[in-house]
Amino acid sequence: MHVLHLPCARGTEMCVEKELEALAAADIKRGPGVVRCTGGWDIVARANVLSRCASKVLLELALFEGVATEADLVAALATVPFEERLDEKGTFAIEAHLIDCAWTNAHYAAQRTKDAVLDRLRDQGRGRPSVDRVRPSLRFVLHWYQTTVTLSLDTTGEPLHQRGYRRGVEGEAPMKETLAASILAIGHADVTRPFLDPCCGTGTLAIEQALRALQRAPGRDRRFGFERWSKRAPELDGALARARTEAKDLEKQELPAPIRLSDWHRDAVAAATTCIAAAGLSEHLVCERVDAREAVGSAGEHALVVSNLPFGERLGGEQKKRLQLEGFYRTLGERLRALSDARVLLFSGHPRARELLALAAAARTKRDWPLRSGALPARLYRWDLP
Repeated sequence: MHVLHLPCARGTEMCVEKELEALAAADIKRGPGVVRCTGGWDIVARANVLSRCASKVLLELALFEGVATEADLVAALATVPFEERLDEKGTFAIEAHLIDCAWTNAHYAAQRTKDAVLDRLRDQGRGRPSVDRVRPSLRFVLHWYQTTVTLSLDTTGEPLHQRGYRRGVEGEAPMKETLAASILAIGHADVTRPFLDPCCGTGTLAIEQALRALQRAPGRDRRFGFERWSKRAPELDGALARARTEAKDLEKQELPAPIRLSDWHRDAVAAATTCIAAAGLSEHLVCERVDAREAVGSAGEHALVVSNLPFGERLGGEQKKRLQLEGFYRTLGERLRALSDARVLLFSGHPRARELLALAAAARTKRDWPLRSGALPARLYRWDLP
């Protein structure tokens, strides 16, 4: 059994925990921005292929307590048998994360850890591997929190939020795919309800909802970091093959309910259309150019309205644009209050979002969750309208 660490966005830990429970992982524990568990190679493979909300699957190699100084860290790393995983034919890189510890410079921490790897291999009479920061055979991850150091091996490679369908398409404020999937999971975005995103941007929320509804695994077709390990356990290849077969067996061919997405900005419609095609969903999704308030007005009964609303953080001192944005929120709230038997999930960092939308009094139930959009604080709001 291995100890695994699955990093994720702050506030979305519950989603990763649920995914690991479904995979039958053991000893699941939540931490800030990470979920830990134990499992065999099958959990490593299945989590990489099937997880929608985690950003990586890290395999713990060593855990050290009482590390207070640089000398403590160097002495601890000297005990790690790097030679069991790395030789002169391989390449490696170091990623360092420092929180409230003796060091504050992550680049220096990575350099010093790299030296420790090479020193250990030299002391063992092994050849010197090369450093490749872009696409290494092995990526070691050092996490130093206070006096606890964890050294892990990245099994994933490119982060799991990089599904591939947004390559080359940049939105003004793109939402990571893993955050979009987490928003849908946290808010219970029922795939049997007709779905509408009236401010779709690059279409991420609608695409992730379609992938959920079709039960299409986000890692179904991608390659993972562990596939580049020259010394990987033979069981890992079999576990990956089984995970991919499982993913294909779960897939559905038809959406259980229609998914609509729209935006008023032509560039957003073009970007979303490109992403839909890249995700292989053109037969299921079509992005239209419609004003958000008009789109909501045609949502119909039992609708699920989900959107990442404009935050307004870039407006600065532009009073006119701020007032326009506040007017948009108010009018959108009016249109949403007119819906019947609808679930509304809105993600926003606007400080007055709840007040401006004014949905609380009309809602049968209401909830909200603190999240982040990159470095910006935000909230996910849910209202169930009668």
